[in-house]
Amino acid sequence: MTFPGPVAALPDGYFVEEAPRGTLALHVDVAEALHRVGYGPESDGPLQPADVAGRRPLWELSLEGRRYLVRRYQHGGLLRSLTGGRYLDWERPFRELCLSDTLLRCGILTPRVVAARARAVGPLWELEVMTPRIEGAIDLGEALGRLRRGEIAQRPRRRILEAFGDLVRRMHLHDLLHADLQPNNILVAEEDLEPDACGPPTLHLLDLDRSVLGEVRSHERRTQLERLYRHVARMEARYGACLSHADLARFFRGYDPERSSWKADWRAVKTRHALGKSIHGLGHLLERLLASPRDERRHGTLTPQVGRADARDRPGPTASR
Repeated sequence: MTFPGPVAALPDGYFVEEAPRGTLALHVDVAEALHRVGYGPESDGPLQPADVAGRRPLWELSLEGRRYLVRRYQHGGLLRSLTGGRYLDWERPFRELCLSDTLLRCGILTPRVVAARARAVGPLWELEVMTPRIEGAIDLGEALGRLRRGEIAQRPRRRILEAFGDLVRRMHLHDLLHADLQPNNILVAEEDLEPDACGPPTLHLLDLDRSVLGEVRSHERRTQLERLYRHVARMEARYGACLSHADLARFFRGYDPERSSWKADWRAVKTRHALGKSIHGLGHLLERLLASPRDERRHGTLTPQVGRADARDRPGPTASR
């Protein structure tokens, strides 16, 4: 069969399996092991819920002593209450697979997509990608919670924020527009949070769904920076301040090491944030009103003591992705 779109242009090392109700692209390194455990175009095999907090459903599979995460696509915002995890566009996970391979070739760390699947559910599709689990890491959203509680020393604090700015700089330098750029979609190695950590911090970029490669114009850069700032500001309004003006300067030191445009970028971000604050606030209110009680508890908006973001503000062990 001749496959259309991104399935026809998979990177080297991948091949496609097809069944009446599903299409699976997988890497040769995991193909045999996946077949043995029964994971295929239509079957899940021994998938188990992963012990990783997250908005999107995450499942886990052990293969030859290594753990893999399966992320099933789920709509965000208002669409989540209407359509759940069903999609019209069955090619999305295969585009994410190709993008992850491209970014790794560019030197931007991201978990390699080793399998991507579209499974038919009536006239729509259930979509998912599988990646190796990055052990010994937490997402940057959790790290900000530790900053808020004063659990991270000043030296790693500076290094992490500058490294985050540098990661966003390299994304834009390679013409990547991430569809959901926020701290929860950045992994940081826990060893880099230690006071005696040295060397460049290891950051991984997560969740490439709907992200695109293309010429990144100035207004698009600033839109992404404003979106990132809006997310942090919303969390600070809910749980308390965690970043100082010096911290923001550290981020921009990584993003603009030549110090040529950061002031103009920061002014634009603040202006965009002020203009869009009320509109986005209304959207989040509608989303919360339409969300199920289960979603509210998971996000910490119905009972903040047990929500995901609030969990980052409590001491104790956390899972890595």
